[in-house]
Amino acid sequence: MSDWAYFGLFFVVLFALVGAADLVRRALHWPPEVTRKSVHVITAVLVATTPFLFHSRTPLVVLAGIFVVVNYIGVRFRLFQGMHGTERETYGTVFFPLAFIVLLYWQWESHPVVIIVAMLVLGLADTAAALVGEGTRRPHSFHLAREPKSLEGSAAMFVASFVIVLAGLLALGPRFDEAIPVWTAVWASLLAALFATVGEAISVSGSDNLTSPLALAFVLDLFLSYPRSEMVSFTVGTAFALIVAALSYKALFLNAGGAVLTFVLGSVVFGLGGWSFTVPILTFFILSSLLSKVGRRRRDPVLDVFEKHSTRGLAQVLANGGVAGVLVLIWFYTCLPELYVLYLASLAAVTADTWGAELGVLSGLKPRSVVSWQPVAIGTSGGVTVAGILGGLLGALVIGLSGWLSAGQQFASLWGARLLGIVMAAGLLGSLVDSFLGATVQAQHRCVKCGKVTEKLIHCGVATEPVRGFLWMNNDVVNGFCAFSGVLFAWFLIHSV
Repeated sequence: MSDWAYFGLFFVVLFALVGAADLVRRALHWPPEVTRKSVHVITAVLVATTPFLFHSRTPLVVLAGIFVVVNYIGVRFRLFQGMHGTERETYGTVFFPLAFIVLLYWQWESHPVVIIVAMLVLGLADTAAALVGEGTRRPHSFHLAREPKSLEGSAAMFVASFVIVLAGLLALGPRFDEAIPVWTAVWASLLAALFATVGEAISVSGSDNLTSPLALAFVLDLFLSYPRSEMVSFTVGTAFALIVAALSYKALFLNAGGAVLTFVLGSVVFGLGGWSFTVPILTFFILSSLLSKVGRRRRDPVLDVFEKHSTRGLAQVLANGGVAGVLVLIWFYTCLPELYVLYLASLAAVTADTWGAELGVLSGLKPRSVVSWQPVAIGTSGGVTVAGILGGLLGALVIGLSGWLSAGQQFASLWGARLLGIVMAAGLLGSLVDSFLGATVQAQHRCVKCGKVTEKLIHCGVATEPVRGFLWMNNDVVNGFCAFSGVLFAWFLIHSV
């Protein structure tokens, strides 16, 4: 059969599966979760067979794209309850084909076995985690993001992922000319299962259908595409990231969600970037965390207004370090030296913002609005002080110097007073973007009990009411824009100064 004939067959079978699930649910009065899991498993197994049947990925991309659109409509309008019916809002059926599209473009030509293994883990291991977690009478629950998970479910996810990956590498590797030694397969399977499990644990709204297979594919791609030295570096970086995350959690720099995401981010930065990328981000993290802890007592009245605290959570870690982590990934695959400067600029921006806010409050000076320059109350979003601006500039300088000192031979030719100035300027400008967004579009709420304007959704034990800004534009989103704007400023300065 031709690829497009298989396309038609898969199209009919998958839509028939969705329709049959809905009919069975209604006829037998099954809970939607039962039919949803059944469709999930069968679809994953069917999709895992595609590298054996198709010669081109184009029909598969088209097929998956159709299901992205159809499933999104189904979720939004609550159609096909046999597949979309759940007690919680989830876009897992949208993320599923989206993950498949990414894998097709990424691994189809190089490592088809990765696609097979990733989809089987998505279908079988993820379902095993859900069944064990929901079937345990007294599960040990934990919260890393908005949704509860269980240790039992995560353990099932890890074990099932390890078995599937190991079996896939050993049985299918030779079929696709990718045979690897058994001990290497075990090594790769352990790391892949670990990151797939973490991807499931930190997910919300069904995003584990995207994070788990892509995290697993990333690890396997390292083992199948790069020399042994890269595997060792990544493994050592992962171990170092685990130590940093555990110590930070113990020191109350991070909560559980923040520690887990720091582990993921650290594995990427430490394992792929080496010391050149590790020293600057550790400089930001350690010094900023210490500064927050030291000034906490002086800032206690302001904490009643601020959304963020000295103990960082998952969203704060993502906002401050997510852009930097993406830049490390891009650098690893492209080796463009300029990305190192952009990486430092993103860290300089969030450092300048953090230090500016902390030192501005500690100075005791009356802040002024960055937009109108009128005096505002201490803790008001968008308020700046001279001490805060100078503190932000100092923070950007520290990041620039840490990058200069740790650059190593591969980036040595980049450095000089010009690039140090670019990192400092980009960092300071990024922090001012943060202040501008805080003064204009960041969500502000009023407590219905005490009348205080705050960034918090809950105040005095009750829900606050919105008074200004976009509801989705919270402090973490603003911090993310701060980091990204630092990158844009640095890129502009590099190419214009």
